[in-house]
Amino acid sequence: MYTGQNHPNSLAGQLKIVTGDTTQYGVYSTGTVRKHISGTRYRIGDRVFHYGKATEALKSGYGVFNSGAYSGITGGNVTARAIGDEWLDILLDATTGGATWFGTKNNMVGGMWSQPDGTNPQFRMITGHAKGANAATIKVYLDGPITRTMVAASFMECAQNPYNQLDAESHEGMSAMGVPTTAIASGSYGWHQSWGPCWMAPFLPVADTANWRTVVFRHDGAVAGYDDATGETGYQVAGFVLDNTGAASDNPPYIFLQISPF
Repeated sequence: MYTGQNHPNSLAGQLKIVTGDTTQYGVYSTGTVRKHISGTRYRIGDRVFHYGKATEALKSGYGVFNSGAYSGITGGNVTARAIGDEWLDILLDATTGGATWFGTKNNMVGGMWSQPDGTNPQFRMITGHAKGANAATIKVYLDGPITRTMVAASFMECAQNPYNQLDAESHEGMSAMGVPTTAIASGSYGWHQSWGPCWMAPFLPVADTANWRTVVFRHDGAVAGYDDATGETGYQVAGFVLDNTGAASDNPPYIFLQISPF
């Protein structure tokens, strides 16, 4: 079972800052070596940050989006599982991402698993797994015991860690997960703010009309005033404008980001 020794689930104390080493600039760090599980949370006062991997070049001041997919698992669990089991075995093939998702040990840590039984559906987080390739059967560990029996070949679904596949733009089917603290190259890791005071690039002036405070994410990661996002519904709320605003020229905007406080 994955113990998290190399990639801690939580951080104790303060992130290190070393002058001249951009991989150790606290929450403003970035680098190609993974230092924590994607999704690891770090808090400074009112601000909350999550660690994640860029799959495209990312820039600060713009929201970034989870491009991770989900999939059914062909054949389900290979063997029957009993109440209290904390692991399952799956046969890897193209539908489970195979070598892409599970080809590196523990790559799917922080991902999600479900067994959508109509009577007692099961949902757990993935805490570890072996390395596998297509046609291999591997063990996948869960964050707690299951509470129902599952016969062999029970249908299951899984999804990737939402902080492990961060793209610069939404393609109308992605949700914003945070705002990078600095520019992050494709394939590199870094920190993304998800809560608290934050500066973001506006598409148009926001909060330039009385009582217009709410801002939403556009597809390009910039923010727009909720009332300016005309013609469509369902935009993801980014937060509210924090500073005292009036004229369009007095509009940075500083916002109180509201994606995830945890």
